[in-house]
Amino acid sequence: MLSVYKERIGANYEITEICQHICRDFKLGNFLDYKVTLVGYEDFNFALDTGKGKYFVKIFNKDRTNEDCHRIVGVLEKALEARVSTPKLFKSNQGHLYQQNKLRICVMQYISGKDLFSLQTELGAEEIRYLAKQASLINSLDLKPKQIYDSWAITNFPLEFKQKGDRLGSEDLRLVKPLLSVYRNLHIKTLPHCFVHGDIIRTNVMKDEKGKLWIIDFSCANYYPRIQELAVLACDLFFDKNSSEQSNSNLEIALKEYQKRIKLTNREICSLPTYIKLAHAMHVLRANYEKVANGNSSKENEHYLQLGRAGLKQMSEQRNQ
Repeated sequence: MLSVYKERIGANYEITEICQHICRDFKLGNFLDYKVTLVGYEDFNFALDTGKGKYFVKIFNKDRTNEDCHRIVGVLEKALEARVSTPKLFKSNQGHLYQQNKLRICVMQYISGKDLFSLQTELGAEEIRYLAKQASLINSLDLKPKQIYDSWAITNFPLEFKQKGDRLGSEDLRLVKPLLSVYRNLHIKTLPHCFVHGDIIRTNVMKDEKGKLWIIDFSCANYYPRIQELAVLACDLFFDKNSSEQSNSNLEIALKEYQKRIKLTNREICSLPTYIKLAHAMHVLRANYEKVANGNSSKENEHYLQLGRAGLKQMSEQRNQ
């Protein structure tokens, strides 16, 4: 199992040796133990136990450039300045971004709790409002980082379909393919854009032991259509696969809270349902490809495949009523 995660960083170093370097250069006390975080597709993440406490360590994927790593850490710094509920960063003798034997590393506050995917619980109205508020804080950041390609991002639907659509089964293809023309008719480039986290999903929201929610993993953050943030939330955290009425109610709660800080245009409001449908389609397209082409049979990948299918069917049924 550990070899899979080591492949992400392109190194075969002993993790204990890396931990000892981190403890020394971040002044975290003596190394005691570590535990790998199993969710996530990109980086190598683990909890680090030391004589001074517990910390969260991210070793960036080998395919990320140094510029990418500096970009991610810079975004985290700005989010913390804006009081977004995200874990704080620790400094080493090199700053927040630390390099050791070609590895690029950052150390963050450890949140004693679990991500919402692991908890498998639904959100209450107050939690929906809280996340909508956090989304509005993030979307208010005056940031326009260099664009990075995210194969799961809604804006990349046509290209991803062209490259991976042939792996879809007949039923999935029936649901997904018609959305190509829908995408074109949205004229996405002309929608209001802003800085967007882009990946506020169950695996990227932690609930601590006191019930507070924390948003993690800004590695997919980009300058996107503003409604992309709400669409991603709506296709996962605000989505109820058993009730379209509850899905709609959750979204209405979120929209009301979000617009206390950011007023959406009429065009954005009208485009949002279609954008949510595209978000569901991306889950089907990318999770199916992970399963068929890359042999990814994880619970996480299967969750997003089934979630996307349920979302597309639910929204299609609503349209036909």
